[in-house]
Amino acid sequence: MLGSFLGDLAGEDGNCDLLNPVYVERACAAIGLPDEITEAVRHGAARIREDAALSDKARQFHRELFVERLPHGEVNERLRASGPHSGMLAAVVYMGALPQTISWYESKGIPENVLVDTLQDMAVWMRHYKRYQGEWGLGQTNWLIKHWTGKLFRLGRLQFIFTTYRKPVIAFRHRQTGRIAALSDSVVRYRADGQVDGTNGISDPEHGWTSVYTYDGNIHTGHLISKDGSAVRSPVRLSDAEWELVLEPGDTVLDVHIPEGGKMSHELCRDSYGQAVTFAARHFPEVPYKGFVCSSWLLGPVFKQLLPADSNIVRFQSDYYVTPIKSDEDQTLERVFGFGTKLDDLPRLPRETTLQRIVYDHLAAGGRIYGAAGFLLKDHSAGGTPLASEVELGQADT
Repeated sequence: MLGSFLGDLAGEDGNCDLLNPVYVERACAAIGLPDEITEAVRHGAARIREDAALSDKARQFHRELFVERLPHGEVNERLRASGPHSGMLAAVVYMGALPQTISWYESKGIPENVLVDTLQDMAVWMRHYKRYQGEWGLGQTNWLIKHWTGKLFRLGRLQFIFTTYRKPVIAFRHRQTGRIAALSDSVVRYRADGQVDGTNGISDPEHGWTSVYTYDGNIHTGHLISKDGSAVRSPVRLSDAEWELVLEPGDTVLDVHIPEGGKMSHELCRDSYGQAVTFAARHFPEVPYKGFVCSSWLLGPVFKQLLPADSNIVRFQSDYYVTPIKSDEDQTLERVFGFGTKLDDLPRLPRETTLQRIVYDHLAAGGRIYGAAGFLLKDHSAGGTPLASEVELGQADT
């Protein structure tokens, strides 16, 4: 395992001096940081090492985040506000966590390649920082704390986080056919089009409606989430005799994230789900998770109208039962055109790629784009998820 890279650098407690130049060099090499980033971290660590006050800050932040495990939000806030070049201070502090991360991975028997693949996000987010701040550093500390503390794992093309399912959606599987149906939980306000009220900043006080879900011990009554990712106003009834409850708020799930860079083919994504099932069974057998969830611009229902059926985005969506969330076009604009892009920037946006042109034309014509959520049950991760339609379920009387 990577623990061997420590050599004679580790003290009696198994930790290393995060500012030791030999440690910095070996740590950057161990996770495969590119030469230009390694050089930046090396110089940053040297500058901190030469300043007694900065050295004390670096060691304090490292201790609080990775040894004492204090609430990271408050610590990271202080780290970001620690003065000029706080981004490089953060990068050095986080690189200093490698001994603790290696130790935790070894305790779970997780392979070295998973650790290295997971920590590749350091390079991604340091490049983002350089692009938008003009100097090397690290800004996404509340995100990257998950990588360094064993909360997030990259397995193939996708990243996964054990989390609690919090969407107001209750899912069922037909006991005979295996088909999946989802009902909205109670007290969600929807517009007449079945999207969550406030999506794209648009409310529908006149024609909107509020969901109601009830269970009488035998029958679940609620509003179906249809195959196009919208809620249906007319309620349906699902009986326990025919439908098994398979996912509800509070269940443990694997949250799916799509890291930047590289091809995102359907085959690679399917392979990642398979890897995640094996990984969880081997290293976290005590965690009874129900399946995969995702909230992303990539699940935006409009892409099924804008893109061909064999596009990577549409095929990615095909694995999920898509459910509505309050969203807008901001994430789509940032991912397609660059961070910080807003709808007001539309006239000035580049149209160099096919996706950029499609999104631009749709928005320029007055169309709307919004993200969505979705779930994929664990036992459907090796094959398509069959969905139930309103007609198949039958409409209940209102």
